[in-house]
Amino acid sequence: MHGRVTLPAVTALLIDLDGVLRQWDLAVISGAERRAGLPEGTIARAAFLDHDLLHRAVTGAIDDATWRSAIADAIDRTHGGGGRQAVKEWSIPAGRVDHEVLSIVREQRSRRRVGLLTNATTRLRRDLERLGLQDEFDAVINTADHGVAKPDPRIFAIAADQLGSPLANLLFVDDTRVNVEAAAALGASVHHFTNPSRLRNWLATWA
Repeated sequence: MHGRVTLPAVTALLIDLDGVLRQWDLAVISGAERRAGLPEGTIARAAFLDHDLLHRAVTGAIDDATWRSAIADAIDRTHGGGGRQAVKEWSIPAGRVDHEVLSIVREQRSRRRVGLLTNATTRLRRDLERLGLQDEFDAVINTADHGVAKPDPRIFAIAADQLGSPLANLLFVDDTRVNVEAAAALGASVHHFTNPSRLRNWLATWA
């Protein structure tokens, strides 16, 4: 007869922001592009497909304003204009909170320490305040403050240290598979986020 599987003691939860707790309205981006006379997808290509530029932004090598200015410049070079207008409009919103995920965060925080680990720019603190999330975590680990970003193992070590929890006793939630795999390789128990219901069910395993 097989014995029961013993799960590691869990002392902390580490959760991602974008695509998990914060969602973005794609209509805002496409509207900004349309009003600037740009093809749909222009902003995303300039902001996120230039991996070197993005990496410099989320590791703090450049600040948020410099990153956005570089995006506008790239759009102008490609399309002959419209970059400043589109980026200015795109930059206004701070996204929206998924309140079902937030309720899960609050439930978890009543049981264990909860940290936010996000590949973000220097604008993160302002965004958290605008979203009303500034007091929802025991620790906020913004990669721009530390010079390394997910999936670099060093950022997970930093996060674990700030939460006072060994990685082997930590739960990690992210919507990007490479980040999930990196945390798992370091010994964390991981969940690839797709929706709040599946997250809640997975966390129930660790109650």
